[in-house]
Amino acid sequence: MRILRVTILALVLLTLGAGVVWAQDVDPPATNGEAASPILVALAPVVAIATFTERVLEWFWQRYEQTGPWPNKAGVSGTSDPKYVSWKASSSHWLGTLVAVFAIGLTNARFFRLLGFDVLFSDPSLLLFDAGIGGIFDDFTVGTIVDWGMTAGIIGWGGTELTHSIIEGLVKGRNLWSEMREVEAGRKSILDAKFFNEYIAPELEKHGISLQALRHAFQTLDAVGISVDRFIGSMATCQVDQLIAQLESRPATAEAGEALRRLLDGVPEEEAMEIPDVLSLLSPEQRRRFLGA
Repeated sequence: MRILRVTILALVLLTLGAGVVWAQDVDPPATNGEAASPILVALAPVVAIATFTERVLEWFWQRYEQTGPWPNKAGVSGTSDPKYVSWKASSSHWLGTLVAVFAIGLTNARFFRLLGFDVLFSDPSLLLFDAGIGGIFDDFTVGTIVDWGMTAGIIGWGGTELTHSIIEGLVKGRNLWSEMREVEAGRKSILDAKFFNEYIAPELEKHGISLQALRHAFQTLDAVGISVDRFIGSMATCQVDQLIAQLESRPATAEAGEALRRLLDGVPEEEAMEIPDVLSLLSPEQRRRFLGA
């Protein structure tokens, strides 16, 4: 009965600990209306287990140091003795690891699995067994043991402070990476605009192509479902007149044909043949951004 009571108490503490962490750590009041970090949400069960483990250890040592029937009938008189403090700290690490192993086994809240990482020996070919009962014992590989042990070790030897520090580092790293990507995207955007305005636009105008007319023609082609690449290819093969005539012969695409005719009106054939070479310097993303298709 004593073991049953302890087990029930452990499960209750785990549930309460998870609730506290979800309320306090995972979903903090966001600043400026921002949502909680996905990393924090993903790792909330690990933080909950760390909190639960810490509370169980506090309860255990409080019971151990007091006179009573369990777990130490004699109690502890010299709780500040250096040898006892050192032994208690070492024992807490091992006890915390065991509690974490138990809690992780119940919840399958493995640190690296929640982050989406496959630890070493996680390949399906290393499957040990599949219990088919859900949780950690389904698709159980050597990597499951590695992840289970590492997570329990982090919690047992580091406690909530180390767990929070690791998660905080991951969040800061994610934010830094996001900022770096934004800076790089801004830099690329500026360079793309400079390249288009200082080279592509002058080259097109030198060949007699109006940027405004080109944008209108591209957008009109896109609106009627005609590929812009088809138009560019017809210029490269000197078949643009046939394409324009084909478009103008059908009511649904007549407007696109007229837009192309106005675009190339007055442009010599030898000049039109060079337009595809200029446009090929633009990536599809750059072409959509600056020319609309």
